[in-house]
Amino acid sequence: MKRGRGWLLGATLALGSCVPASPVFADGLKFGVRGGYYSKVDAAFAGAELLVPVAHRFYFNPNFEYVFVSNGSYVTYNADFHYDIAVDRPMYVWLGGGLGIVVDNPEGPDNTTTQAAANFLGGIGFRAGSVIPYFQAKVIAKENSVFSFAFGIRF
Repeated sequence: MKRGRGWLLGATLALGSCVPASPVFADGLKFGVRGGYYSKVDAAFAGAELLVPVAHRFYFNPNFEYVFVSNGSYVTYNADFHYDIAVDRPMYVWLGGGLGIVVDNPEGPDNTTTQAAANFLGGIGFRAGSVIPYFQAKVIAKENSVFSFAFGIRF
């Protein structure tokens, strides 16, 4: 198994462990997928997430994103939180932040870098039946900060 794919498997297992055992949150728990674009890295990405209610309009959003770089792998693991701003439903608007780990593993000699990051994000979503399609912008503040723009769907 390639090194980058091992990280993806680990992230998937970590996200799964975040599922609360309490049935109280079962209706509010959502799983989502997203894709988009990373600036500076200049590449598309795909990711997965959980949306876990913490308090009224406050959510924990653990997620990971695999960036499709041409040589090597680039993965982020994030522990984000966001607050839903009160607007008329079926629209959702949120602002948030969190912490992340960015693993950049270019091909060649072992020159992998792992950096901590601070995430700042905002998004807008719309209920469409049982799914919520959304757009989200995120700044990943670290040495050589990047900006990502995503489209996702929460189930």
